[in-house]
Amino acid sequence: MSGGGGRRRGSRRRKKRKGILEELLSKAIHADDINAYTIVYRDKDMLKEVSLEEFLRLSENFQSIPASRIVYVKRYGNEVYSSSRARVEQEE
Repeated sequence: MSGGGGRRRGSRRRKKRKGILEELLSKAIHADDINAYTIVYRDKDMLKEVSLEEFLRLSENFQSIPASRIVYVKRYGNEVYSSSRARVEQEE
């Protein structure tokens, strides 16, 4: 019984993290200045930095570039979101 519970907890953490990013992007698009946001995402072995508006266009609203490839979100140049993978890479 406890083995399945561990998986569920990990799943909740992933959903929570995705929820934070989803909520942040929704706020940026609908309730804030979309031009204030910059997205840094993984594209093959490179990181690319584009405006949120450009990212939405390039990703065809997350169809061709999934949100899971977003490494950082910046607002007016200040980091407001970083993926757990980005934090691990910084520590190395």
